[in-house]
Amino acid sequence: MQAGLFREQGTAANLQQSLNRQNLQASIMPVSEASVNLPRTPPSGSSSGQVPRERIVVVIDPGHGGRDPGAIGIGGLREKDVVLSISRQVADLLEREGIQVVMTRADDRALELSTRVQMAQRANANYFVSIHANALNMSRPDVNGVETFYHRSGRELAQSIQNSIMQSVNMNNRGVKQANFYVLRNTSMPSVLVEVGFVTGRDDAAKLRDAGFQTTMAGAIARGIVQNVRSR
Repeated sequence: MQAGLFREQGTAANLQQSLNRQNLQASIMPVSEASVNLPRTPPSGSSSGQVPRERIVVVIDPGHGGRDPGAIGIGGLREKDVVLSISRQVADLLEREGIQVVMTRADDRALELSTRVQMAQRANANYFVSIHANALNMSRPDVNGVETFYHRSGRELAQSIQNSIMQSVNMNNRGVKQANFYVLRNTSMPSVLVEVGFVTGRDDAAKLRDAGFQTTMAGAIARGIVQNVRSR
């Protein structure tokens, strides 16, 4: 089951109709706003430096999930677990900046690549950020580092995120690269895929399993997104 919170009933009704047309059961349950912790839109003229929530929607896409663990690295470190932890924290940080966040998954579930793309398109997102961890075979623990990919219009966003990460963590900089990944080429908004390190890398794996490092990485990714949003 997936749930969403909407302040406007019309928005919820439109989504319900769209899901029902696809033979997906959906219902609307009214709740009081006081009972949930919704991100607030900064008032007009606010000097907080926040990005107006109603203008920006960012999709955060933790890779893999459910029956798909992604890469499995040193000590059984699973990509799906690392990237979900980082992604949740990125989402929280962006919401504090007044940005509306849609997560393709907020728990351990499997999603098709096409579903992830459809979620971004239906949300009319301004940006799409997919978060993954890299891997080679276990015989190459010497290969470590962070890299960020884009397909078409995401180059500036990719560079902003990569720069922010490199300013925040001591990891090998593998740079910004163009790639033809499904979620990048099939989304219409600026889209990037961040590889936060190698679960098979001796140096990276030790960092990626550390909760404090995951928080640092999340902060760096969020700052890179916010800096790019504010520069436009």
